[in-house]
Amino acid sequence: MGCGRTYQRIQAIEELTKNTMKTRYKMKDLKLIGSMLFAIIVLLNVTNCQSRHDTKDAVKNSHLLLKKEDAVRFKHELESLNNTNKVAVHISDSARIVYATEQEVLKLENGIVLFGWPSCPWLRNAIEPLLEFAEEEKLAIYYLNIHDIRDLKEKDKEGKVVTTKAGSPGYEAILNKFHAVLNPYNGLGIDSIKRISSPTVLFIEKGKGVHKVVSTVVSQTDPKIKLDSTQRQELKQRYREYFENEHISEEDIKN
Repeated sequence: MGCGRTYQRIQAIEELTKNTMKTRYKMKDLKLIGSMLFAIIVLLNVTNCQSRHDTKDAVKNSHLLLKKEDAVRFKHELESLNNTNKVAVHISDSARIVYATEQEVLKLENGIVLFGWPSCPWLRNAIEPLLEFAEEEKLAIYYLNIHDIRDLKEKDKEGKVVTTKAGSPGYEAILNKFHAVLNPYNGLGIDSIKRISSPTVLFIEKGKGVHKVVSTVVSQTDPKIKLDSTQRQELKQRYREYFENEHISEEDIKN
């Protein structure tokens, strides 16, 4: 009987040892799986961050060969109005400006586009902070003068929206392509009808508008009074938010 009990105890101990070893192996397997999952998550995050970094670098178009004549032309167009416009501006001979056509904007895969015109007081307030930002980030600003290509709409006596001047085909195509990003046409009260205000700075990623800055800063109520140093820095920060905010998306810029 003593030998039988001893044998049974030995079997029990062996079984317990096997179960313990199996448990240990399972724990090791779980730890290994956990480590692998963690590594995959880290790798995906790193890949995603690198992808965002690469995309935003593409938006800068830093590699673009800037034309001296574009900077000189832009400088002349704006500074020639200094004597007749209350907002005097000073543009560098090396301003990082690229003149663009409507078709070039439509074909732009990645980039930053400035919409406006030289005599617009809001644009004249915005341009120096924008060009400072461009110089600091070493990026190119595509420029499209929209003064003569925009449409004109108004409401008739019955409250119906009528077009008094048609926009150019290129302008209408730009409205359609970036419809989700652009602001509604002021004064109509219909959100689905869009218009490009001056100035509008549009950030384009992979052919889509993902961020925009319209006008200057909230604290500026009179465009005939030039921005002070604090407001200029605030405006530059509005432009820089695109590069600092990793979670910016089309949903973020709809408001």
